[in-house]
Amino acid sequence: MEDLTTLAAVPMPTEKIMPTDISNYESILKDLSIPPRPEALTRIFAEMSQDDPDLNRVGKIVQSDPAMTAGVLQVANSPLLGLNRKVGSISQALSLLGLKNISNIATGVAIRQSLKGGGDGKAFQSFWDAAEKTALISAYLATQLRGIASDVAFTFGLFHDCGVPLLMMRFPRYKATLAKAKTQGSGDFTTIEEDDTGTSHSILGYFLAKSWGLPDELCQGVLLHHDLSAFRDKHTPGGVRNLIGLVHLAEYMQSRVMGNSGDADWIQFEEPIMEHFGLGEEDVANLSDAIAEALHIH
Repeated sequence: MEDLTTLAAVPMPTEKIMPTDISNYESILKDLSIPPRPEALTRIFAEMSQDDPDLNRVGKIVQSDPAMTAGVLQVANSPLLGLNRKVGSISQALSLLGLKNISNIATGVAIRQSLKGGGDGKAFQSFWDAAEKTALISAYLATQLRGIASDVAFTFGLFHDCGVPLLMMRFPRYKATLAKAKTQGSGDFTTIEEDDTGTSHSILGYFLAKSWGLPDELCQGVLLHHDLSAFRDKHTPGGVRNLIGLVHLAEYMQSRVMGNSGDADWIQFEEPIMEHFGLGEEDVANLSDAIAEALHIH
């Protein structure tokens, strides 16, 4: 893998819906680095950009990376993807899930492999295990709600908090900052991060997603996923709202199904998300029951 890429080398965004002037963070970003997009993923993206992508070629690229192969097969065999048989090979996964799904799953696997941490491996493992559950639940919810492709939902589920491990690697005390921010809820989350580190995981995640060449809508979702104004500002694209709403709903479902403590973010986002998707309490209960059944949790 190449050397780390300096965040400040990524072009500053020009979109009109920025919640803040990100150029103000340039001096801080110069001291932070992000991993470059893995070579295997670059080759997959290049193939997927062709008018007629070659399924066999994509399969060979995935198989050339043992970690990516293992990760893709693990995700493909999740009960939340709803396949009625065990997937034992990349070619089988491609035939059952299709090129777009496998490409997006490979992207998610790659980000986890690139940001798995150093000395504090247990904390990174815990973070990514939770992120993968969120991604899988997001993919399932996308099949039940309008306007979101399940493969994109999976990628966003893994990528939306990808700035967290970047901050964990850069600031040894960031875990305490993260714990504090989680108890305060979404309104103060990024403010607490910025007070302690000078930046936030949303901003770092935006630059990482942008530098990896992910779609603008997904990058915007990463940047705005703790910003309630995304549901109030008429200029926020509907697709961005869909992604933000879906991932908060997935995290709430995960907490609910796993019997964890309440989700502080959900308290603030519940009303606009329920309205956005046209959901009622009974709908949420039914979705929760379906997820628990798929995961064999009773």
